Amino acid sequence: MNIVVISDTHGFLPSSDEFFALLDEADRIYHLGDGLREIRTLEYAYGEKLLWVAGNNDPVFGKSYAIDDAEGVKILLTHGHDFGVKSSLTKLAAFAKERGASHVFYGHTHIQSDDEISGVRLINPGSLRRGYYCFATAHEGRLVARQMKRFV
Repeated sequence: MNIVVISDTHGFLPSSDEFFALLDEADRIYHLGDGLREIRTLEYAYGEKLLWVAGNNDPVFGKSYAIDDAEGVKILLTHGHDFGVKSSLTKLAAFAKERGASHVFYGHTHIQSDDEISGVRLINPGSLRRGYYCFATAHEGRLVARQMKRFV
């Protein structure tokens, strides 16, 4: 299963054919918040293929986290502001572990990162507004994720 993970679009979606081809080919698209207009656009275009959570700049009360089972990998999605991710990932890792998630995708900081705390892998795709995203593949209980920068 191929997954494209984006976050912090803040009014921006790349208009390139390459970007939309990437989304077309993905089995899932995760949007980690701060881009309600773009979330609505993607929701219209991709329907149930899109999973999203609300960010601190989204003017609606959306869900603050979601859990997905991607080919046997339990993944928690969140924007991260509710967990203080700008100062520490410990609270987020504990929250994920309590829910049985082995992986977390989060946003908010606009900076790509890939960390592991207490057996939980925490991945931030960075801000798509700055051209950053993550491409992940889940298969038979394993997840391979690559941080990318292409779209500006």
